[in-house]
Amino acid sequence: MAWQRVASISEIDADGVLGVDVDGSPVALYRLGNEVFATAGICTHALAILSDGFVEDGKIECPLHQGQFDIRSGKALCPPVTEDLRTYAVKLDGNDVCIDMERPAANAAPGPNAGDGIRAAAQENNADGRKSTGPNVQSQEWLTQRYVWPEEGLTRIPDWVYTDHTIYEREVEKIFHGRTWNYVALECEVPKAGDFIRSNVGPTPVVVVRADDGSINVFENRCSHRAAEFCRELSGNVKEFVCPYHQWSYDLQGNLAGVPFRRGVNGKGGMPADFDSSRHGLHQLNVKSHRGVVFASYARDMESFEDYLGPEVLKEFEATFDGRKPRLLGYYRHTLPGNWKLYHENLKDPYHATLLHTFLVTFGLLVAGNRSLMLADAIGRHGVMASAKSERKSVSSDAKKEMRAYREGMSLAEPRFMDFVEEFDSPWSVTMATIWPNLIIQREMNTLGMRQIVPTGPHEFIMKWTMFGFEGDDEEMTRHRLRQGNLMGPAGFLGLEDNEAIKFVQDGMQHVPGGQHLVKLDPAVAAGTSESLISEASIRAMYRHWRVEMGL
Repeated sequence: MAWQRVASISEIDADGVLGVDVDGSPVALYRLGNEVFATAGICTHALAILSDGFVEDGKIECPLHQGQFDIRSGKALCPPVTEDLRTYAVKLDGNDVCIDMERPAANAAPGPNAGDGIRAAAQENNADGRKSTGPNVQSQEWLTQRYVWPEEGLTRIPDWVYTDHTIYEREVEKIFHGRTWNYVALECEVPKAGDFIRSNVGPTPVVVVRADDGSINVFENRCSHRAAEFCRELSGNVKEFVCPYHQWSYDLQGNLAGVPFRRGVNGKGGMPADFDSSRHGLHQLNVKSHRGVVFASYARDMESFEDYLGPEVLKEFEATFDGRKPRLLGYYRHTLPGNWKLYHENLKDPYHATLLHTFLVTFGLLVAGNRSLMLADAIGRHGVMASAKSERKSVSSDAKKEMRAYREGMSLAEPRFMDFVEEFDSPWSVTMATIWPNLIIQREMNTLGMRQIVPTGPHEFIMKWTMFGFEGDDEEMTRHRLRQGNLMGPAGFLGLEDNEAIKFVQDGMQHVPGGQHLVKLDPAVAAGTSESLISEASIRAMYRHWRVEMGL
């Protein structure tokens, strides 16, 4: 036996968990009454850190997917976890907690100890094919050793940022399920009590519903009984939600309202006598609505939405949502074969827009030389790409030579595409606001849309477009917005080109192991706001923030 002191018992909260590193391996220590137990510190399902989880009734709940393990035996108790945790023998020497990494706990679950499987899993996890030579777990030390940022700093981005599955799982935990406000809906999508829509926070399905008191609630689309996605329709109106599997029912606040056969039949079966319905409702998120736009967060102590955006980005947000009530016009929905962050980059990259998009440059919507701005908030997470429409005759001959997409003499069969009705308190005819982490607010002339990013893995994401106008729009303005909607969308004059470019980038990164790429445009602005369209300063600012959030 090789006993090692790993902590003091006073360091472990009663009925709590403490994460420690033992010879490079993460270990979770639990204090239940006067006893201490030890398991591997990483969930066997998706490599989440268990010391960030929740201890209750002798169980540890994974913070990422809410799987549970028995602390004493390491046994996996509920989906999605299926593989038991490795356990370690523990002894107390006064105030010292000592463990033997070579010996399992006396009451460990039978069969192979699960920690052995983690090493193989994480080694196969590297999308670029490299094998980890250090501990294959998400301890902070292991992460920083495995994922090394290039010495050049923010001007070079390593490809593992976009291709590695462990990085993606950490993004779900630290960003989408972390301290962020995630867009989930427009209020006009749920106007009446009982109205609901399905939405997402990152990859996690949620339901957005209007309650009888007029409030809007957001909760996970996951039954608290056996984890079924209980809401199957994209939208509708209900008095309650009923899980189709075992008919557990929930009210419009997400509280558990009914359990069939709760008391069993003829005195047999049923739930335990001490079963408390109030503790088994749906996982509810923190909700904020601002000018008809609904956001949700897993963090209970989130900063205000106004502080989250910052004054400059908030000003642009409120220039679009100016007090008029949004009115739903319709949806697009499609899948893109790339990493979700590439879409943020695409809209923090006005450089490509002046080169790739024939329509934009030929008809003066976004042209090098236009009055323009690439705004970044103080932290770097949000941005606004803005431009004032020019006439083609004002494009300089030098600019035309640089822009291969420019087509002299091209004309529109439907000239109303380019009509611009001035309706916003803004100097810009085009703004694309990127609200971290999952929203792009499109204001392209008079066509308005919310683009919601739903990541499904490191190499793919779903884009949900919600097109809207305002109550008070007459029929002609509504038709004008719908007509201009053809500028964007999955089959629009611009969207197809962006979608192809994102695929080309992802392909390039997947097929060249260990690659890095260059983000050096506009060196006078290290990271942040630029008044030039020929700039990547906003992308650098985004990755400065991303690295802080990810601990990399």
